[in-house]
Amino acid sequence: MEAAGIAAAPPTPRRRRARAGSALQWVRERLTTTPGRLVLTSIVVVVGAACFGIIATGAEQSRERTVSAARTATEPLLVNAVNLYAGLSDANATVATGLLGIGGLEPQAARNRYLQDLDRATGALTALTRGAGTASAQASLGAIADDLPLYSGLVETARTNNLQDFPVGAAYIRQAATLLNQTILRAADRVYAIEAGRLYGDYRTGTSSATLVALGAAIALGLVPLLLAQPYVTRISHRVLNVPMLAATFVLAGVSVWALFALTSEQRSLAAAQRDGSDVVEARSAADILLSRAQGDLSLTLVNRGTDISDPLDFAAVLRVLTTGELAPRLNAGFASYWAAAKYVQGLEGGGQLEAAIRQLPAVAAVSQRLDRDLREEIAVAQDRFDHATADAASALDGLWLAIPLAAVLAAVLALLGLRQRINEYR
Repeated sequence: MEAAGIAAAPPTPRRRRARAGSALQWVRERLTTTPGRLVLTSIVVVVGAACFGIIATGAEQSRERTVSAARTATEPLLVNAVNLYAGLSDANATVATGLLGIGGLEPQAARNRYLQDLDRATGALTALTRGAGTASAQASLGAIADDLPLYSGLVETARTNNLQDFPVGAAYIRQAATLLNQTILRAADRVYAIEAGRLYGDYRTGTSSATLVALGAAIALGLVPLLLAQPYVTRISHRVLNVPMLAATFVLAGVSVWALFALTSEQRSLAAAQRDGSDVVEARSAADILLSRAQGDLSLTLVNRGTDISDPLDFAAVLRVLTTGELAPRLNAGFASYWAAAKYVQGLEGGGQLEAAIRQLPAVAAVSQRLDRDLREEIAVAQDRFDHATADAASALDGLWLAIPLAAVLAAVLALLGLRQRINEYR
C-alpha cells in the first residue's frame, strides 16, 4: 500500500522543470535540422491562414450585419418614427383648421385628412411597438398608445360642441392640442431620437475604417508567411517553384482582393444611402412637420379668438427655423408663398379682423397641403434612393461569407501539401 502511494504521488517541481527542459531541448534540436524548420514553417503558414479566415470573416460579417440592420430594421423604424410624429402633427393642424369651417361645419376633406393622419400615426405606432429595440423606446410608445385615444376623444367632443355652436368646443380643442404637444409629441420625439441614434450607429459601423484595417491585418497574417516561406523552400530544395504553395498564395491573394474591393464598395454604397437617402428623408420630414406645426399654430390662434399667447409665439419660432435655419436652403419657393399668406392671416388676426382672417385660412391651408404633397414626393424619391443604395451595399458582400473561410482552408491545405513534399525528401 505504501509503495502504491509513493507511485501515485504527483511529480515534484524539480521533476516538472526537468521534463520541460527536456521538451525545450528536443524542440531546439529539431529546429537545427531542415525537416524541423520545415515543420515549423508549416505550422506558421497554417496558423496565418487560420487567422486570415477568422479575422477576415469577422470583418465581412460585421459589415453584412450592419447593412442588413440599416436596410431592414433601423431605417424603417426611423421612417415609422417620422410618420408617427408627422401624422399626429398634421392631424392637429387639420382638425384645428377644419373646426373653423363656416357655421361650425367641418369640411369633409378636412375630416378625411384628419382620419388618414390618425391611421398613418396608428400604423407607425404599431410597427414601432413591434420593432423598437430599447426599453426607453417601448416606454415612450406605451405612453403614446395610452394617450392617443384620449386625444382623439377630446377632438370628437370638440367637433360635437362646435357643430352645436357651443363655445366650449374651442376649450376642448385647446385641451387636445395641449395633450398632443406637451405629452404625445414629446414621447414621439424621444422615440425618433432613439431610432435615429441606432441608425447612425449602423452607419458608423458600416463605414468604419477599423474594419478595413482589420481586413488588411488579416491579409498580412495570411500572405506574409506564404511569401516568406517560398524563397526559403526554393533555397533548400533547389527547385524554382513549389506549385501547391504558389497556388495557395494565388488563392489567398485572390480572395483578399475580392474582399477589399467588396468592403470598399459596400462602404461607398452605405455612405450614399445615408447622404442621398435617409438624410434627405429626415430633412424633408422635418420641414413637413414644421409646416404642419405652423399651420396648427395659426389655426389654434384663430380658434382661441384673440386669447392665445403661446401659439403665435410658436408660429414665430417655426418661421425663424424654416427661413434662417439649416433647412432654409433646401426648401423650395413654395414656402415663400405659404409664409406670405400665413403672415397676412396673422396680421388680420392681430389687427382685430378675426372673421376676415378665418375666411382667408382655407386658402393658406391649401398652400400648406400642396407643399406637404411636394415634400412627401421628395421623401418617397429619397427613400427609393436609400433602398437602391443599401441593396448595392448588400450585393457587394454576396458570397464572401463562404469564399473567405473556404479560401483559408484551401490555402492551408495546398501549403501543407507543398511543404510535405519537401519534408518527405528527408526521410
